[in-house]
Amino acid sequence: MSAALKKLEGVESVDVSLEKASVEITLTADNKVTLAHLRRIIMNNGNETKDAHIDARGRVIDRAGKPVLDLLNGATMELEARPDRAPRRVVEVTGVSVEQTKDTERLRVTGIK
Repeated sequence: MSAALKKLEGVESVDVSLEKASVEITLTADNKVTLAHLRRIIMNNGNETKDAHIDARGRVIDRAGKPVLDLLNGATMELEARPDRAPRRVVEVTGVSVEQTKDTERLRVTGIK
């Protein structure tokens, strides 16, 4: 799995922990990677996926009345709820992403800087 993830353009590093049953993936700033794509690679290598703890950079926008995190790379993530502090500038977001369907994620924001 580690080798398959490292081959993906935009992946900077991959750290797999068998003890914690987790993988930490660091992406380059200009990546085009989606969480759905990472999940597919992990599952295609015989592993399950769980909620993803993420640190991301983007802009909170409104799409059809719903809050969305624009990741500035062509990808977006629906937000579970509108954050109390949602400035229009680029922000650092920490949260937990839950897979909704095979191609969509919903992010529960735990912090914005």
